[in-house]
Amino acid sequence: MSTKWSKKLSAQCSIDPDVLETMRKELSSSCYGDTEIAQQIIEELTTSCGFNEDDLRKFVREVAKSCPLDAKRLHKGIIEAEGKKEMAYQAIYKSSVRPL
Repeated sequence: MSTKWSKKLSAQCSIDPDVLETMRKELSSSCYGDTEIAQQIIEELTTSCGFNEDDLRKFVREVAKSCPLDAKRLHKGIIEAEGKKEMAYQAIYKSSVRPL
């Protein structure tokens, strides 16, 4: 199930590559995301924000509960968090697309 991407990231963040693949699929299949943006989000969370496996699972659950949201805006918010976990979580709510 692991890909070259997940194996490379796993070596950097010590999260099982199959878990990374699962999280990528969950992000890309929900909330208007795509595989590329899902990968970028996971990379940013694990490398810059220091998310471990539990943090990553919790984050993906929160994203799924907050749908619909704009995946590109979520990615931008995570980058703007500059490594701060709490700000990364706030990016979920800031990227919500709520109907008027």
